[in-house]
Amino acid sequence: MTVLDPQPFLTEADVLLEKAKEELCRPDEDVVQYMVCKHAYKAIEKYMAGFLVKNGVRIHNSLSINDLLNQCRSIDPDFKNLNLDPLTRAGDPEDLWMNMQTANEFIHLAEQTRIQVGVN
Repeated sequence: MTVLDPQPFLTEADVLLEKAKEELCRPDEDVVQYMVCKHAYKAIEKYMAGFLVKNGVRIHNSLSINDLLNQCRSIDPDFKNLNLDPLTRAGDPEDLWMNMQTANEFIHLAEQTRIQVGVN
């Protein structure tokens, strides 16, 4: 079995998280909260994908964030401490992702995921 390199996933996740943070550095009236949330969400997916690849799991693009989290939890029980429920709240993501509180929450969750997967 060939183990893929997790680094491209982790690097892309870092870039996405940085883009999300940069968006928050703009004046409040210029911040596009949707973009912050989108980049942070994608960063979380990439961090978990990198963790799984590092542990020999094949990743499919069709996996949901819950599927990724459950697979991470099956490898490392400490992932049970990572609560990503705010990412999967019921309702329209277009509405959910349109406020500063949610944007900040998504950044925080991305940073927690980064720590959990062990990115230095």
